[in-house]
Amino acid sequence: MDYRPFYQLPYCCVPATLQWILYRRKLDILDQETIGAELGLRLPEKGRSRFKHPQIKFLASEPREGYGTQIEKKKYSINNFFRSHSIPLSISGQIIPKDRENLISRFLFGQESNYDVILRYHTGIYGSEKGYGHFSLLIAYNSEKDTFTVGNPELPFFRVLSTEEVFTAISSKYDGIQRGLYFVTGKKK
Repeated sequence: MDYRPFYQLPYCCVPATLQWILYRRKLDILDQETIGAELGLRLPEKGRSRFKHPQIKFLASEPREGYGTQIEKKKYSINNFFRSHSIPLSISGQIIPKDRENLISRFLFGQESNYDVILRYHTGIYGSEKGYGHFSLLIAYNSEKDTFTVGNPELPFFRVLSTEEVFTAISSKYDGIQRGLYFVTGKKK
């Protein structure tokens, strides 16, 4: 699949990942600030100088769930965002692969179906001490090397991770939160 990278603004991995998808599908692209505001974006106070949208919340201390969007709340769901802008897409619920083989088969099913496969994972897999929850895209699978190409809205835009690394990154290993995959599909008219 042919994706164009969009670099994310601070705490805007979800809006940036959606921009990648909208561009690939030749749909109108909204700016990350607007997308983020509609997805319940919460930022530290120091972000006030960079973000001007009135719906963005600025907080004095980091919430338990962290800064960023609140897409797990119905009010801020990605599907509500798609509907409010008449974007002919929908996103599945989170899919949690049960093992490495299931991860591969679910990705291949998504790719064969022309779905965008979002990877919700923990960045601790990159070796950072703190790490955080993150959204990116699974773009390709190389069966000879047993690796995935991840389209990341942070530099470098394209990373190669082993299937084991991807499976570990979606597990609860880093912070007790189980993460997984989402399929974004086109709606039939």
